[in-house]
Amino acid sequence: MVRRYVILLTVFTSIVWLASGAFADQRSYVWTYEYKTQERGKGEVEAYFTLSTPDMGRFEGNVTTEHQLELEVGMTDRFDFSVYQKFGQNPGESLEYKGFKLRARYRFGEKGRFFVDPLVYVEYKGKPDFSEHGFELKMIIAKDIGGFNFALNPVLEIENEDGEWELEPEYAAGMNFAITDLLRVGLEVKGSGSGHYLGPVVSHGTKNLWVALGSGIKIGKVDEGKPELMIRTLLGIGL
Repeated sequence: MVRRYVILLTVFTSIVWLASGAFADQRSYVWTYEYKTQERGKGEVEAYFTLSTPDMGRFEGNVTTEHQLELEVGMTDRFDFSVYQKFGQNPGESLEYKGFKLRARYRFGEKGRFFVDPLVYVEYKGKPDFSEHGFELKMIIAKDIGGFNFALNPVLEIENEDGEWELEPEYAAGMNFAITDLLRVGLEVKGSGSGHYLGPVVSHGTKNLWVALGSGIKIGKVDEGKPELMIRTLLGIGL
């Protein structure tokens, strides 16, 4: 039932976009953030769909699914705010509500003002019963050189489970090249102390409607229970 609701909501949102002059915050990566915020007074819905498996040699009955729906609103020329709703499905189980996220981004100046373009990202993650809390602090550093884009995201994860706080540094980085005005291809790398991943990424579309497809394939060993392969799609639709 929940899965059907997610599909219907995505289709409905697509119809709304087709009926209006929409604007969206186009993204070229699936793990890495670029130097962008939503335009003031505009909004968008982003749909995340992620598949992951702890064993690349066995997919059947061994793939976890995650859905995220994000509503993003541009508050000022440099500041935007988002609300996420998270759903997940383990192999052989029903789709479940996993919690929510609140996110804020602020970018400094305009693109090209500094040697690199800096942006600050702060996110809160919680459960409906407030039994778990988490924060994600991220610095987004990016640079455009001709048709190339380079982006680096140092990340600090702060999580509270059973009354104990844990800190874990993470990272994501990407490079892509514009083949045409509509098509970009590139590579992304991400990781933490539990494992590192590398994979290709391709994005297509305009600021009105866009989609990105990327993957993360393990580099070396990963901790037990962590995925060896992840595949993610993003769909952005302006409101």
